[in-house]
Amino acid sequence: MTDGHKRLAGVGSTALVVAIARAAESDRPDRLFEDSLARRFLDAASVDQQAIWTTGQGELFAEAMGDYFALRTRYFDDYFRQACAAGCRQVVVLAAGLDTRAFRLDWPAGVRLFELDQPEVLAFKEDVLQGEVPCCTREVLAADLREDWPSQLVKRGFRADEPTAWLVEGVLVYLTERDADHLLDRISTLSAPGSHLSVEHVTRSMVNTDQAAEAAAAAPEGVMNLLSSLWKNEMTRPPADWLAAHGWSAEEEPLTHLAQRHSRPVPPAFDPALPGTGRVGLLTAVRSS
Repeated sequence: MTDGHKRLAGVGSTALVVAIARAAESDRPDRLFEDSLARRFLDAASVDQQAIWTTGQGELFAEAMGDYFALRTRYFDDYFRQACAAGCRQVVVLAAGLDTRAFRLDWPAGVRLFELDQPEVLAFKEDVLQGEVPCCTREVLAADLREDWPSQLVKRGFRADEPTAWLVEGVLVYLTERDADHLLDRISTLSAPGSHLSVEHVTRSMVNTDQAAEAAAAAPEGVMNLLSSLWKNEMTRPPADWLAAHGWSAEEEPLTHLAQRHSRPVPPAFDPALPGTGRVGLLTAVRSS
């Protein structure tokens, strides 16, 4: 195994904290899903890489976000089940990170799933997943979402004339509004009628609070400065309006409702009843034009 610390830097490093949350959720007797592969990513990462999210600010961030990541994972799991029930047999996971849905969801026959991410993230991931058999046809593409990824997708067999279920999870927060518009334009161009899309919409608000500023000042090399340098989304438009402007009819489920539906507390990082918290939108949409 090559050094995980070298393989998961920058944005790729944040995939590890999500794997930590998925592993913790899988150990719960009342778990919302089971991801038996999440722990393997943690074991494969170097001690230094793990320490980013298991000590100091990183540990606090992981604890604050753990319940949210679990709810988010279940929300998108359910979205894929609904999209497949509606007829989608082509699935695209953008910036897939350490996502393991190809292996752990019960996909209908005929599903072809495309995963796109940066080469170093996929190299680490594929090392860990050696020997595992996906539950669908799985295509892995090394791609930068700011470059010409659609042509790579088509070359690997993607068909723009077939309904597609798209996932944009943990992506938009790293993009400027202009880059996000460009990404959604490309998705929309590739989406046949009947296509579905699910989106997590988070802005920089979490790293612009007084609490975040104090944490960053206390530890200049810590996680809050890392996130502040990576998180770029400052979009002020409501996400459903943004999707509608690109031809998608969207529905948003408030996080408070999602937590209540699964008998979980509202994650403190996004609790509107608490001061200085962030806001997040979880949306599903259907191609409307």
